[in-house]
Amino acid sequence: MKKEISILTEPDDQELLQEDESLSLVDEVYQKLLLRIIRCELPGGSELKSTQLAREIGVSRTPVVQALARLQADGIVIQQKNHRAVVREGAENWLVEIHELRLLLEPSAAGMAAQQISEEEITRLQEMAAEVKACQQQYEDGDQSAEHLQKWGAASRSFDYALHLTIADHCGNLPISEAIHKCWSYKRVSYSAAGETPEIMTRGLYDHLVLLDALKQHDAETAAAAMTMHLRNASRMRPDRLIV
Repeated sequence: MKKEISILTEPDDQELLQEDESLSLVDEVYQKLLLRIIRCELPGGSELKSTQLAREIGVSRTPVVQALARLQADGIVIQQKNHRAVVREGAENWLVEIHELRLLLEPSAAGMAAQQISEEEITRLQEMAAEVKACQQQYEDGDQSAEHLQKWGAASRSFDYALHLTIADHCGNLPISEAIHKCWSYKRVSYSAAGETPEIMTRGLYDHLVLLDALKQHDAETAAAAMTMHLRNASRMRPDRLIV
């Protein structure tokens, strides 16, 4: 039996958060703080002192204050009457709750997108899927090096984002599309908090290919069902109940 190797582990958080060059310093601080909340390093009720957090993260106080304001706007952090920011009780469930919202939104979006997505978009997604499949095959053929696992993980993440957000962009409903994009703004934190094993990536690719085929066939019912199956599988396969 092949040993499952986690390719994204806690020491790689900084590397993962910096993969997207579009991330601002405030984005990075925001995601680092949310990651600490998800991991219960900042449990519900924890007081968040900007000066202390800035010192711990190694940044100035300004991006911390701005990140805390964003966390408050999202409802992850609350402002008490004494003007102190504290972590909302139950905030460690944020990614799980986001996933539950995706289960309400994305199957319907997939069904709608299946009726109007272009052949050009299907071709683009198929090419990305082929790259992930090639990485998987190379791993199965014996290349289980850390370098290859990182390459496979990067291709898998890129395809994951592209497929789901393309569906959102082609569902024909702007509020649903924007809500899905908002949900996906947390996906980098999810990837950083829990490693992607070859088993998870292989299962994810299979689910994605079923979904992509339904989109290509313009089969709305199957696309919606495939999305539901995929999201439920993603929830079941995560090793940490708070990370999805």
